[in-house]
Amino acid sequence: MKSRSYNAKDIPFISDLGLYAREWTEWWTLCQPLWRQNGGWPLPRDDQNATNWCKVGGRGRNGLFLVVMSTTWWASSVQSAKDWVEFDEAVEDIQWVIDQVVTSVEALPSAMPPMRSVTPQELVPAQGATWMVREGGKRQSKPSRRLLEAGMI
Repeated sequence: MKSRSYNAKDIPFISDLGLYAREWTEWWTLCQPLWRQNGGWPLPRDDQNATNWCKVGGRGRNGLFLVVMSTTWWASSVQSAKDWVEFDEAVEDIQWVIDQVVTSVEALPSAMPPMRSVTPQELVPAQGATWMVREGGKRQSKPSRRLLEAGMI
């Protein structure tokens, strides 16, 4: 996969920034948990740690990368002090959500059950294990290089 180089002239200029700001805030509101969708703009922040924000920080069509990219378009098109105020409100809310996502992700390890240790014998299938044989002569799964080097296979 070859990546494209960054070119500032590829950032679109938004001619109707008022419309973009309205549509962007509607979309951003729909990306939020339900309790944030009913309070109007600016969005409420009285969560009291009841929401798992990991889903909001996920990837996909409503992921944080798209949020950052779309605010870049917005910022590159701002031309007045009023537009900057609206933009700054949106960025402040994004920053608050990202802080919530980070806090949720940091809390994950403590919320997970402890992992049990696995013996090397449990990792290596018995000789003649059927999971390595596939029908019709298709390619067989290969054991891990780390297991081979450790002498476990």
